[in-house]
Amino acid sequence: MKNFIFLFSLVVTTLMSFTVVSVQAFTQQDQTPQRQSQQQVSVEKQLFSEAELAQMLAPIALYPDSLLTHILIAATYPIEIVEAHRWLKKHEKLNSEQAAQSVKNFDWDASVKALIPFERILSRLSEDLSWTQQLGDAFLQDEARLLESIQTLREQAKLAGNLDKMGNMAVSYEGSNIIIEAREKEIVYVPYYDTRMIYGAWHWSSYPPVYWRPYRSVYVSHHNPFYWHSGIHISFNYFFSAFHWHNRHVVVVNPYRAHHRYYHQRPRHLIAHGGYAKRWAHQPAHRKGVAYRSKHTSKKYHSNRVKAHNSNKSLHFGKQSKMHTKPAIKRYSANVRPKEHRAKELRGKTYRTKELSPKKQYRTNVNVKKNVNVQKANMAKASSQQMRAKTYKKSVNKHNAKRGNTPVKKQRHNTSRKQNHQKMLAKSHRSKASKVRYK
Repeated sequence: MKNFIFLFSLVVTTLMSFTVVSVQAFTQQDQTPQRQSQQQVSVEKQLFSEAELAQMLAPIALYPDSLLTHILIAATYPIEIVEAHRWLKKHEKLNSEQAAQSVKNFDWDASVKALIPFERILSRLSEDLSWTQQLGDAFLQDEARLLESIQTLREQAKLAGNLDKMGNMAVSYEGSNIIIEAREKEIVYVPYYDTRMIYGAWHWSSYPPVYWRPYRSVYVSHHNPFYWHSGIHISFNYFFSAFHWHNRHVVVVNPYRAHHRYYHQRPRHLIAHGGYAKRWAHQPAHRKGVAYRSKHTSKKYHSNRVKAHNSNKSLHFGKQSKMHTKPAIKRYSANVRPKEHRAKELRGKTYRTKELSPKKQYRTNVNVKKNVNVQKANMAKASSQQMRAKTYKKSVNKHNAKRGNTPVKKQRHNTSRKQNHQKMLAKSHRSKASKVRYK
């Protein structure tokens, strides 16, 4: 009876455990698609929609391409924009050329330095920091989508009939892309326009366009939709970036190809399609600790830095470990035996192993001990050979002394003594003969 009860209880417990495991597996299978869908929703929330992109790009989408590229790049470095605006406020007496020259050696990004002559734009970027940071995050997240949004806004302005009224700008077309450039290369006119009117009927009513109020009274109407501020004089090679509309990314001048013959005559098509152009790359060092909008972008720009740092670190410590394991070789004089001298150095030398891992430290110590033991064995062999040679010489000398033969060294010494005695006699004989001759 007891055995029957025991078997019955065992069967019941196994069945219960099996049902629990099956229920857990089923619930996990149900939860995995839910988690994946939640992750997709969170990623979609972090990305900007087309309506949000159009809303933030509305006040700058009709700027000239060269100036717009610098604004987009500078928006990724908001702290440097604030620093540049504060510096401009302190130095209000300087004109645009003097300010641009005095900022050349500052540790700012080149795009921020390029905006120094454009005081109104820099003040907008600095005062509306939330908009600036959103613009930079959108540019870093998806550069192609942002450039596509600029083209859609320009197409809306064209359909509204306002794009042909840009008197100080040259509007051209490359396929389906609209390009806006300054008519004069050395003078840039920054337009002001009402974003609520310039694009005609706005498609996204829940996301109205960003509207910038003018600093002073400005008259804008349907007949004259643009107000032009006074032109800013710049050098002919001032701007260094342009849009590559076909591939939907920003291109900058490659400084390593600055000897190119078109370097001092670089219009937009030469920057975008020339041999000295390269794609723009974000530099996290100029961001100065400002957090990114999503984890994906932070990993994208911080993982490369960590990998490069670790690789440099490993190379550095690898060289140090090699230096520790191999003692320095020195030149010795003829009187000092090099093996003995090295052994003395190794005995008195202390190896720095603080920077190495414990495994490497153990290996280096074992290698050093092996080297010391090998050198000690070599020294013992050499000393034993020397002792054998000395004992052999002593035995030979004793054998010759018993026979009455003089050793080889003594024979040589006796012959040299005889030769010296004969020379002295010859000298004395000559001196006596000369004395007798001259008496």
